[in-house]
Amino acid sequence: MASRKQFNISISQKRTGIIFAATAIALIFCGFLLYIRPGAAGPNSMVKGGVGEFSIYFALFVFAIYIAFLSKDLINTNSVVSVGDQGIFDRRISTGWIPWSAIRAVSIVDRSSQKSLLFKISDSYDITKNTRRLMINHTAINKNEAPYEFLVEAGKLKGGFAALHNAVTSFHQIPQDGRAH
Repeated sequence: MASRKQFNISISQKRTGIIFAATAIALIFCGFLLYIRPGAAGPNSMVKGGVGEFSIYFALFVFAIYIAFLSKDLINTNSVVSVGDQGIFDRRISTGWIPWSAIRAVSIVDRSSQKSLLFKISDSYDITKNTRRLMINHTAINKNEAPYEFLVEAGKLKGGFAALHNAVTSFHQIPQDGRAH
């Protein structure tokens, strides 16, 4: 059998850049508010040590941390999700390839206009050896505490859901209505 092409999908630099710019603007705005201290006289003034000042310092801290995480995504241009003959490898949640033979079904999950793919794993395959501990946020766990499904989110990927969906349908069938069989 001839080998099909392997699809490598990276993080969308454009989307991340837009979020980075918006966060940087919010950070600058908070710094500006702290500098000018609106309402310096009167009942609505920002008092040193008050709730308003604390809120702005907290916002500065949160925006600065978020910018650090976004910077990591902007610098990283490597592929995040690979789809090929071997199976699927989402580097955000797995440490190795999950073979197509272990995947029972793939369905489309639509959560507040963000589409993702949900992969249901056969009971005979031990997915825990190929998953990160972080994956617990993206899986459903059976009573033996072994994952039996995992979610691959497409919102941050270059090409979005369409790129992920097209790559997976090249190797595995996804029902048109999006529901698992």
